[in-house]
Amino acid sequence: MKTKALLLLLIGILATTGSTCIQDGFLVSVNVPIKATFPITAGPNLVFSGSQVIKLSDLIDASYIDNLKSIRYFDVRISTTGTYNGTVFVTGSIDGSELIKTKNTPTPWSDLATPQSLLTGTTKFDFQTAGLTQLMTKLNQFKSNPNTTVTLSANGTLSGQTPVPDGLALVVEIYAQADSEVK
Repeated sequence: MKTKALLLLLIGILATTGSTCIQDGFLVSVNVPIKATFPITAGPNLVFSGSQVIKLSDLIDASYIDNLKSIRYFDVRISTTGTYNGTVFVTGSIDGSELIKTKNTPTPWSDLATPQSLLTGTTKFDFQTAGLTQLMTKLNQFKSNPNTTVTLSANGTLSGQTPVPDGLALVVEIYAQADSEVK
């Protein structure tokens, strides 16, 4: 009974002293999952390339877009799907700026079945400062321009098994998060 009386007293004090804590907005973190899958054409051609334009506002609920306060990336990953008995040399870009590329030697395709991550570190790829800078530029632009797009592209070369089997793809994922004020 004493707890309830104390709670009522505190609510009464808050309500009569001009406290606005109940009226203030709060921030909600919203995932912005930027992902592009680049299918690799089956057949004798060992060279591949592709690009995808992604509108960032399509990735989150529209109710959060007008109140974005901050946005950040926390990981970039690259992986493969499908089975290929060979190696791959690849470069991934954002808006024409290199974001990620294979180190100097081709990487076994099977090694990329497990995503290679900026966050956890990788010995297979180098992350490029120019691409990470471009990514931050676009994410910051998104706060004030809901029509912001990014173009993710990938190009590379396979070696080993020929012809290239059906069902291969390269996947680039950027894990980002936006803080939106909810009132």
